[in-house]
Amino acid sequence: MTVFQAPEIKVARRVPSWDQALPLSSDGRITVAGLPTMENVSIRSVGMSLESFRLKLPPHMPVADGQGIRRFKGREFVDVAPGEIVQVRQDAITGAYRATLPSESMASGPTLVMDPRTMLWDAGELSTPDGIDNVISARPPLDLTGHKPAMETWAATAPGKLYEGRDDLFERQASGRVRIVARGMSQFEPRHSAILRAELSATHQIFTDAGKGLAAGYVEAESIFQGYFGKHHELVKSRISDCLSRGEALSMEYQGPWGQDKFVGVAFDRDREAWMYPLDFHGRFFISLNHVEEGDFAVVLGHEMLHTSRINRFKGVGPGAVDYFYLDAQMANALDRPVPAYDIAERGISEVIMQGGMTLAYLDGFTSDHSSFRAGVKEGLGLSGELDVRAAVDLFNLIPSVRTRMASKNADSIIYAARSLQALHLARTADSQLLNDLLSH
Repeated sequence: MTVFQAPEIKVARRVPSWDQALPLSSDGRITVAGLPTMENVSIRSVGMSLESFRLKLPPHMPVADGQGIRRFKGREFVDVAPGEIVQVRQDAITGAYRATLPSESMASGPTLVMDPRTMLWDAGELSTPDGIDNVISARPPLDLTGHKPAMETWAATAPGKLYEGRDDLFERQASGRVRIVARGMSQFEPRHSAILRAELSATHQIFTDAGKGLAAGYVEAESIFQGYFGKHHELVKSRISDCLSRGEALSMEYQGPWGQDKFVGVAFDRDREAWMYPLDFHGRFFISLNHVEEGDFAVVLGHEMLHTSRINRFKGVGPGAVDYFYLDAQMANALDRPVPAYDIAERGISEVIMQGGMTLAYLDGFTSDHSSFRAGVKEGLGLSGELDVRAAVDLFNLIPSVRTRMASKNADSIIYAARSLQALHLARTADSQLLNDLLSH
């Protein structure tokens, strides 16, 4: 079955495919409360039609990512049984995956949904609430006089204008917990809109400066990468560079005309500052307005932006990062060793975790649902079957390559690494400018 997940603080995200194997080695020594599950209806007659799409799993097929998808030569496959896969295509409107034959340009098979407990897919369908008024399918009103209305005139008067997805599954999912008060940046209060625009610009600057810092090859960047991605960090540098590039492109598009209507304001959420839904093709930010004025929102927006994949009307494609664990200095005492102090406190937390200092108490400080963390460890080791969270923590701490693999897909690790690289780049740029000023006098 499909689950729309939203943790107490931030929303867990799916991860992209992993295309580079990491060595398994030891250190040498032996930190999402689910939102209500959307109803899924299995259809026996449809499930039977899946038989014609089944394929035997090839021995060298890449492992499935955190979303349960195997990607190979531009095609996507999902596991439907041990040793059996089905090729799938994603519907551009609903985001659902349907079974397809290799010869088809459009999927003809049933919709498939994944059981997160087994990572296996089966035929099913998402239930759609009655009365959904989604502007994607809206049309200009009929003119009985025989004259065609100007699209510009209709668009200017249509509810929501550019906003897409009104009252869809994701809005209704959010509305079960919070009250939506603004759809699109134009409906935010001027003070909140001004703050978000400024913070969005700052998010873009984080990704831009971090990319420059990485490209500059500063000596200090080595320790930053090791702190956030562990001893095997060299194996994931290209991936992180790609994430920074994608984040920079997306943060620009969110500042553009289509991006402004991808912000949804909710009146109050005690725990979450912002969140996104992994299957939301509109790529919307749900913003808790009670948190907007509390301070640095640029990292929050950057974190959520890293969760995105393909977004409608955008050229850029997000990295599809996930929330395996968070980096929070307030939980430092829950780790198993002292946390070093840095100007960016999250770097110290990450260093301890990347040294094998994760604890169950740290993970419990954020959520009681550790399915994402367990799935990351299982994927990293190529394990099947169940894995309890205590065993997952032990394996995570024991095997550095698993930590590197998971951190390279972890939204908090990527955004705070970007923030640290930005700080390094700005400091080095300031030093260079000071030296030039001294030499010019």
